[in-house]
Amino acid sequence: MARWDMLNRDNVRDAEPSPANEIRPHDTNGTSPSVGRGPTESSPTTTPERPERPAQSSPERAPDRRTQHRHGGRTYSLRSSEIAAMRDIGTFRVVDARDLARFVYGGDEARLKYDLESLRTQGLVEEKTVFRAHKSARKLVALTAEGQRIVRKASALPEEQRLYHGFVKPKELDHDADLYKVYHKAAEEIRQRGGRPTRVRLDFELKESINRAKEAAGHMSEDERRRLLATVAQEQGLTLDDGTIHLPDIQVEYETREGGVERQNLELLSRNYREEGIRGKAAAGFKIYARTADSNRIRRALHDTGMIREVLSV
Repeated sequence: MARWDMLNRDNVRDAEPSPANEIRPHDTNGTSPSVGRGPTESSPTTTPERPERPAQSSPERAPDRRTQHRHGGRTYSLRSSEIAAMRDIGTFRVVDARDLARFVYGGDEARLKYDLESLRTQGLVEEKTVFRAHKSARKLVALTAEGQRIVRKASALPEEQRLYHGFVKPKELDHDADLYKVYHKAAEEIRQRGGRPTRVRLDFELKESINRAKEAAGHMSEDERRRLLATVAQEQGLTLDDGTIHLPDIQVEYETREGGVERQNLELLSRNYREEGIRGKAAAGFKIYARTADSNRIRRALHDTGMIREVLSV
């Protein structure tokens, strides 16, 4: 099995073509199983969490050399930091610019701003400002369709890793943007146990697999349908509960210290969730996360239903 580490930024540097005009082929040594969110197009990736540090290098004197990537009659000029940023954005579909600065640029917001301007000028990313009641506005970033195609060519992502582009479900953007932080918190714990994250699946991808199984089971008897769904749920690292397969926000596939393959399902809950929904997510074995302001409400809801579970803050 390939030992691709989704948290390792060095993978992006190694993936860049040496000659300026050469584009290396995909890394086909991917990993195994996967996870996702609702139906959509491509797939995603991720980079390592670095401790925040003060900005050191001037964006005008960025050390990364640019490489040329041709597609559709156009040539795009990219640095390894820009490819790393695009890889994370595409993996999670939508990312908060401040979180991108933290996890990809080590807190160097000036460098991030410089790179985003370059990517935006080349038509590879788009930005959206989300205004929230009683909270500061946040700037979110997504890949364009062309950005999705270019980062797939420019990085050595496993082919199994899906990448996404564009903003969808406007009402869920604030929630979806926080999944990037949820992933990094879980991935850091996996690394501390000697593991290595190898693939990320959003609920888009998982839902597609489940829906295909439901369509196939349409004309089956109830017993046959249950057996099929139970098998599909097990294959996807999920559980079947009274005919329902619960989907996590994120599923992380990782290689253990011993070389095995495991999956971890992550769910970001908010105070708006009904107790029944909270109970279902916890009963499915998902690792539960909540924003700091929502944590106590989620803990009380779980306690009231008799399910004492750890709730991690992001």
